[in-house]
Amino acid sequence: MITKEMTYKKAFEQKTLRLKEKQNMREQMLRAAYISNGRLSEIDSELSKIGAELAITALSGNTARLEQMQKLSLALTSEKTEILKNADVRDIEYECDICKDTGYVGGKICECIKREAAGVMSAELSLKMPLGQSGFGNFDLKYYSDKEAKNGENPRRRMTSILKLCREYAIGFNEKTTKNLLFLGGTGLGKTHLTLAIVKEVIAKGYLPIYASAENLFTSIEAEKFDGEGKGVYQQVLNCDLLVIDDLGAEMTTAFTKSVLYNVVNTRLLSGKPTIINTNLTMKEIEAKYTPRISSRFIGEYDCNKFLGEDIRQQKLLEK
Repeated sequence: MITKEMTYKKAFEQKTLRLKEKQNMREQMLRAAYISNGRLSEIDSELSKIGAELAITALSGNTARLEQMQKLSLALTSEKTEILKNADVRDIEYECDICKDTGYVGGKICECIKREAAGVMSAELSLKMPLGQSGFGNFDLKYYSDKEAKNGENPRRRMTSILKLCREYAIGFNEKTTKNLLFLGGTGLGKTHLTLAIVKEVIAKGYLPIYASAENLFTSIEAEKFDGEGKGVYQQVLNCDLLVIDDLGAEMTTAFTKSVLYNVVNTRLLSGKPTIINTNLTMKEIEAKYTPRISSRFIGEYDCNKFLGEDIRQQKLLEK
């Protein structure tokens, strides 16, 4: 499970590594310039002497001498700059002029690190999930029948509506005001695809969600509680910008997982933090598996959306 803490840690590491590489490169070029041009050392020596005398001269009140020394200092500095320029030794070009690639501004994390963290999150998720292949643009409605079933439901119309909902959800996402979503339906109907499409857009907006299968989520929290592994995971699950629990119901259900699910759902509801949950279960099955307390939270506090249609993965295999 990829957490916000892990993401920011890696973002800072990457930023620091690139800055150090630039600093090392400049140091190497600077050393080479000093070796090839002895005048640079002479200038440094002269500037050092001037620096030592400037304070004394300023205190003496000899303004003419002070002005003369300042002009000499400027001339020597300009000469040094020109020599280094000709030797192609330039100042470091920072990726971020605001924080000079330190990652901090006024004791706060710079926006460049937040962008770096978003990139890290996308890269890490892409290793585990088809994030790059899951966008709103390639969610193909042709795989959903446009014919009404006996119960009067039309899969394509339903999925067109859900696609619109997901787009609007991603566009207007706010970690304090956005609603909760529950996606229900059989396997291969696009629940994960649309959820990942939302996650991708949310990350692009600078938010850092936690995306995990129910099995991995509960395993990570259990390991933290009983084995001392992954310190802080549970708190990050409770407090992250967006929590996505994929494939709820596929995990081994125990008294512990029921308790964790209820606490996570309820705590995030109380704090106004949005959550998206995907499941192959029906609402009745959720109630039977996790108790009415949990299903009532879903019914009352989540925007529940039932996916309709035939397994798209099977349809694509048949096309091949």
